[in-house]
Amino acid sequence: MSPQPSTKQPAPKILSTHHSAYRCFDAEETRKFWEDIMGMELAAALSFDKISGTDVKLDYMHLFFKMGDGNFVAFFDLPDHMRPDLFKIRSGFVRHIAFEVATEAELETFAKRWKDAGLKVDSDLDHSFVRSIYTYDPNGIQVEILWKEPKYGEILAGAKSQVKASMAAWTAKTKAAKDAYRKQHAAA
Repeated sequence: MSPQPSTKQPAPKILSTHHSAYRCFDAEETRKFWEDIMGMELAAALSFDKISGTDVKLDYMHLFFKMGDGNFVAFFDLPDHMRPDLFKIRSGFVRHIAFEVATEAELETFAKRWKDAGLKVDSDLDHSFVRSIYTYDPNGIQVEILWKEPKYGEILAGAKSQVKASMAAWTAKTKAAKDAYRKQHAAA
């Protein structure tokens, strides 16, 4: 069932992302990628033996890597709760993290850093409004670095003017397939 919007009170403005959190296979491998290759400061490595705020026993480490804007990318290392499917490389359509750099030269510097570290740079795409490169971290998470093209604002302003029409057209185009899926998976 889809959540229904509340019309009683407007939502407060979200200021920013404080952190996005993901599972990691190994805290040290994760540190090497995010600190040594990506250049993010490991701001905290917190070790716990129970779930915070509870008495439920669980050994885990929570890592926080600080970005230039003061926000974080975070990871949980739970060695007693490993499943191979958690760390498989997945398509960026399933999960990816995108980071912005200020210049095209910085984008190219990351491509070189990744290649020098033995990482595969999957693509160098010009999306017309951003140029992006991609690789994977040790946990199977696709990482994107992007640089905003000079016409970024103009292109997104044009897209914004078409939001309602684009959403309506997409909803109409995909309705039958989604209804069939919902009907088939209703019991699940």
